[in-house]
This record gives sequence, C-alpha cells and structure tokens, in this order.
Amino acid sequence: MKTKYFFISLVFAAFLSSSIPAGNHSLEIGKEAPALSLSNKSKSLADAEGKYVIVNFWSADDPDSRMANMKLSKFADSLPQSKVKFIGICTDADSSLSNEIMKADGIPFSAISLDASDITSQTAEDFQIATGNRSFLIDPFGNLVSVSPSEEEIKTIVA
Repeated sequence: MKTKYFFISLVFAAFLSSSIPAGNHSLEIGKEAPALSLSNKSKSLADAEGKYVIVNFWSADDPDSRMANMKLSKFADSLPQSKVKFIGICTDADSSLSNEIMKADGIPFSAISLDASDITSQTAEDFQIATGNRSFLIDPFGNLVSVSPSEEEIKTIVA
C-alpha cells in the first residue's frame, strides 16, 4: 500500500515539475528581474536606467495583444517620463510588420520598440514568453515589481 502511495506521489511531483515555466531566471516579485539582453548592439536601453520600466511582450498576430500594447504604451506615455520608460517587444519574427503596426497604432515616440530579432533567446526564455501579451513592471533598481500590472497598479507604484 505504501508503495502505491509513493508511486502516486512520484507521478504527481513529476507532473508538477513539468508544468513549471522554463527559464533560467526566477520571476519572483521583489527579486531581481531578468536581464533584457539585446542581440542588436546598435540599440540602447540607456534612457531606461534609473526609472521604472514597463516591459510588454506582444504579437502582431494576436489582436488582444496588439490592443494591450497600444493601450499600455499610451498609458505609460501619460506618466512622468522622468520616472517611467515603456519598452514594447514584438515577439514576431517579421519586424517590418511590427513596425507598420506600431505606426498605425500610434505608439508614442517615447516608447522603446523592439522586435524578436533585437532580443536574445535567453531573454525570451528568462521572461518565460513564447508569444506576446505579457507585461512586467521593474523598479529603478532592477527588481520585478509586478507581472501583468494594471494601469491602476502602475500608477499607485510609480506615483
């Protein structure tokens, strides 16, 4: 009987471990956020240093993701630029499409817009994203404050 329960426990533990998101970095609130490593060294994130950073992964193929990116980028633009920087990252391989969509959606000029070719595969793995529509709030010290923060949450934290 004990063997049966041990076997069931072992199977359950294996199931739980397989459902844990992949990535070498833990996405724990209050802990250091994953590094946002760029593969394209001609781009810089220097103007995001010392500010709260809203990182939003989105996909042009997903209308909900696209709308969330547009809304979040415009909301971030309404916040003090001395305190907040918005980084939108399109997870699609076709950067020409994402650039056209950003223009059509009126993504603010103050936003840093990147695409899948700009980030390293390690960044995608560490942020545990496979497709778009996932956002993060990172404090000026590089710690993860929130995953999928609401506008109200961002406003409360940044104010």
